[in-house]
Amino acid sequence: MRPEFAQRAQPAITDQPDLAASAIASTRSARPDASVSARIEALLTRHATLLRYAAIGFSGYVVYLGLLFVMYDLALFPFLPGKGQAVSLLLFTHSDALLLITTLLAAQASICVVFAGHSLWTFSKAALEQKPLWLRFVQFEVRALASTLGILTVTVNVAVLAGVHHYVALPTGIIATFTWNWLWDSRFIWRKERYAS
Repeated sequence: MRPEFAQRAQPAITDQPDLAASAIASTRSARPDASVSARIEALLTRHATLLRYAAIGFSGYVVYLGLLFVMYDLALFPFLPGKGQAVSLLLFTHSDALLLITTLLAAQASICVVFAGHSLWTFSKAALEQKPLWLRFVQFEVRALASTLGILTVTVNVAVLAGVHHYVALPTGIIATFTWNWLWDSRFIWRKERYAS
């Protein structure tokens, strides 16, 4: 009986290398770092437009801060009023004309940079509805005004009036504004072309 048992055991031993190889292969494919990197790559590919949108928005913020620093903090332009000089407008008086002027100029420059970035990079690969560039720019300007004056101001002020600390209220307003801007820009201003079926 022993020789028969040895003959039966022999094929089982020769099959073991195949089992070991398949176990190693399954371990390699189940490595968490491989699946995580594949998932991250798939996620980045799926949301590439949104990531480009955020990057361009951040570049607009950098332009805004840079111009505000150069024009207001460094005061390199002698033809602008001095810091702290009040200006009387029709309905109110602003205590710092230089801050008002530089904020408006920096905001408009930022809007132009962001519009150019979205037109040339963010939405450049999408098949968009045909509309004149000037019309798209006017729509973008109106949306920028609405989001700045409306969403951000209301969100932050309501949050602060409700007793929320401004370090929580400001990010809340920024998130609400980003969401509003993304929806308007991607669904209306740079809307994808609809093909007739």
